[in-house]
Amino acid sequence: MINIIKKQIKAWFMVKQNKDILSPCVKICKYDNNFMNGMVCIGCFREQYEISNWLKMTPSEQQQVLIGSKERKAQFKTYDK
Repeated sequence: MINIIKKQIKAWFMVKQNKDILSPCVKICKYDNNFMNGMVCIGCFREQYEISNWLKMTPSEQQQVLIGSKERKAQFKTYDK
């Protein structure tokens, strides 16, 4: 629970510092059915919902997505070995 709160605080400060958050899209949409049930792009590590709603999200929501995608990328590195 404490880690979640720390991440939310960090995301809030990052949004305050940078109002223009760029999409993490790398223009390589790939899915691996064995990694997170095929629900995460292994190009940008966002969930399908996050990809399709990126432009509708607030900067704070986008920052949360970026934090989650970094965590999923780290998980994928251990999965892909």
